[in-house]
Amino acid sequence: MPVGWDSTLDEILDRGSLRIPIEFLGHPDTGDPPEMYRDPRTGEPDGLAPKIGAMIASDLGVELEVVEVLWPDQIPALFDRKVDLLPKHTLFPRRALQLEFVMGRLMQIRVTCQVPAERADEGIDSLNREGPRIGVWHGSSNRDVAERFFPAATVLEAPDPTRLLLDGRVEVVVADAVTRRYLELNPEVGLLREPDGTLVILARGYNKISIRPGDPRFLNWLNSWYDYRAAEGDIEDLCVTWWESFMADRE
Repeated sequence: MPVGWDSTLDEILDRGSLRIPIEFLGHPDTGDPPEMYRDPRTGEPDGLAPKIGAMIASDLGVELEVVEVLWPDQIPALFDRKVDLLPKHTLFPRRALQLEFVMGRLMQIRVTCQVPAERADEGIDSLNREGPRIGVWHGSSNRDVAERFFPAATVLEAPDPTRLLLDGRVEVVVADAVTRRYLELNPEVGLLREPDGTLVILARGYNKISIRPGDPRFLNWLNSWYDYRAAEGDIEDLCVTWWESFMADRE
């Protein structure tokens, strides 16, 4: 951080608000994961990302300011200083060249394959027989996973990749955070398994809080904040107990 520059931490304290980017999904009752949605009773932001943001803001003694930003635009918004941190991006090495990640883990993600239900027990080899068309959520790191496992694939990004699968525009959706409710609402979709019943998991990772590089004061505070909240049990309650209670993609 250049001499004479304030830390983002100082900017937040002076402004009196912590700004986080959110692309709102549906309520978990609609099948979307409980990441970022509006409470249907109050209209207020809810879900894991707003809850994490609210905890950080509370411990800083400032207000939480939610800025609506589409997922593919959230890293650029951070570097344009429109937001102060990213509450739940997945850590992988190439992304860590752009961002600095807080040491502590939030929820685990497991990348699976959604296929037509009648093909759900055919195993991963069935997808490698020819270059499949694969749908992924727009801006998601799951594109990298899909291209690594299926180098001959055509990958399509969309805000609703499930629609691509249901419309027959792709043969598989590579995604994480698949909920039980999602499978209940979409019985024509199944998670790919090997013939012996083993769930096909392409990759595992963790979501973490991240910031612009070169701000050691803010990063040190966030690492300390994480240790404090983890010791209190708040991270376990939110990111394991609560989060996993929705998930269908557990082994």
